[in-house]
Amino acid sequence: MSGEAELFTLLKGVSRSFYISVRCLPRRIRLAIALGYLLARASDTIADANQLPAAERIEFLRRFLSAVSRRELGDRLDLAACLTAQPDGPEKVLLANIDRVMESLSTAPPAHHTLLSEVLTKIICGQTLDIERFESEPGTSALPDDSALEEYTYLVAGCVGEFWTKICLLEWPNYARLPAEEMLGSGRDFGKGLQLVNILRDYPVDLQAGRSYLPVSNLAEVVANPILARPEWERWRRRASGYLEEAWKYVIAVRPWRVRFACAVPVFIGVRTLNLLGDTPENRPGIKVSRKEVRHLMLWATGVAIFRFLEPAAYRTIFRRGLNSES
Repeated sequence: MSGEAELFTLLKGVSRSFYISVRCLPRRIRLAIALGYLLARASDTIADANQLPAAERIEFLRRFLSAVSRRELGDRLDLAACLTAQPDGPEKVLLANIDRVMESLSTAPPAHHTLLSEVLTKIICGQTLDIERFESEPGTSALPDDSALEEYTYLVAGCVGEFWTKICLLEWPNYARLPAEEMLGSGRDFGKGLQLVNILRDYPVDLQAGRSYLPVSNLAEVVANPILARPEWERWRRRASGYLEEAWKYVIAVRPWRVRFACAVPVFIGVRTLNLLGDTPENRPGIKVSRKEVRHLMLWATGVAIFRFLEPAAYRTIFRRGLNSES
C-alpha cells in the first residue's frame, strides 16, 4: 500500500464523511487538506487524553507542533504515554501511525507545508488555551464572555477555513467569484459556524465534564438545571446560523466544482444539525444527522457543485427552514 493510500485509510477511520469529501478534491490540494485534518485530529486526541496531567499534555502538544514545523523525520515522535492513555479506536490508530503522517508531510510542497504549520500553530494554541481555562481549577468552569468563545472558535476552526482558502488561492488564482479577502473572511466564518454547531450539539455532555463553552452568567444554576442555559444556547444558535449563511456565500462563490462539492457537504450537514437541535428544547445529547439524510444532502451537494442553476432550490430546501426561521 502506498503512503498516500495509508494516509487515506487513516482518514477514513477517523471521519468517514470528511474522507468522502476529501477524496473528491483535485489532486493538487487533496494531500494538504488530508494532512491538515489528520494533524489537527492527532493534536486534538493528545489534548483530550485526560488520564494524563494537563501540563504533560501541553508539553506533548508543544513537541508535536515543533516536529511538524521542523518536518524532521530523523526524530521519531514518541507518543507512547498518549497511546497508553487512549482507549482503542481510530484515534489511537492515528496516533500509533503518526510517523507515517509525518512522512507524507515531508512530501508536501514547501508552500503547503508553511500553511500547514501556520494553521496547526493556531489550532494547538486553541487546544492549549482550552486545557488551561478548564483544568486550572476543580469543578465546572465557563468561558467568561462572547469574545472568549469567538477566540476559541477561531483558533480551532475559523483558522481552518482560512487555511483551506489560502491553499486554494495558491493553486487557483481565479479560485472564486468573490475577492480573496472576502473569501478569507467567509472561510473564517465557515469554520466558526461549524465549530459552534459542535459546541451546541455537545453542550450537555461538555457541561457534565465540567466545561461550559457558552458564557453563561448563572453557571451554578445551569449546572444544577442545564435547561436554564437555553436562552444563551439559542443566542449562539442564531449566531451559528449567521455564520452558516456566510458559508453558503463561500460555497456558491467557489469555481472548481470538486472543491464546491467538498465545501457544500459540511454546510448542509451543519444546517440540518441546527434544525434537529432547535427541534429538541431539552438539549438532549446524542443528536446527529442520520446516514440516510447525509446521503440525501450529498446528492444536493453534487447537484449544486455541477449545476449552478440548482443553487436557489438548494437554499430554499436546506437553508430556508434552518436559517430564515431565525429572523
